[in-house]
Amino acid sequence: MPTPDTLRAFSFRALALLLLWWMLSGGEGWLFGGAASMLAAGVSLRLTPATHHRLRLRRIPRFVAFFLRQSAHAGWDVARRIVHPALPLDPAFLRLPLALPDGAPSWWLMSVISLLPGTLSVQRQGRSLEIHCLDAGLEVAAEVRHAEAQIARLFGLDAAPGARAGPHARGRP
Repeated sequence: MPTPDTLRAFSFRALALLLLWWMLSGGEGWLFGGAASMLAAGVSLRLTPATHHRLRLRRIPRFVAFFLRQSAHAGWDVARRIVHPALPLDPAFLRLPLALPDGAPSWWLMSVISLLPGTLSVQRQGRSLEIHCLDAGLEVAAEVRHAEAQIARLFGLDAAPGARAGPHARGRP
């Protein structure tokens, strides 16, 4: 028997996917769109099960502002590096401890990291996250901690206590 969290997650995902279908199809093919949305929602629950962490709707505008600022900053930083004659790059892999709980908050962080200037989430291992960065001299750990705090706020979580430890460089690519 599905739990209330699972049913709520399935309903939300199916409706979100159906809305996406409606926007992309122009309102055509509801029968196929409905079936595809429900199938995709079911598969998504198998891949990322429902958790008890829920977004706080009134905190979304602040997160969107953070998201847009970080996107613009990241775009500007990468563009600046491309046109700089010396192409200032010092790539590295960093391993940072995760402070957010498993589930949606951690998944959001892994997705948002790509917004930070020159960073990409590589893999998660236990309670740590491996990140590739274009410049090891940047304050990557501080940027990730800031993103983690924004996501914690979005989910109504306390600031994570494990976020204090610094990065551990794994080496140059």
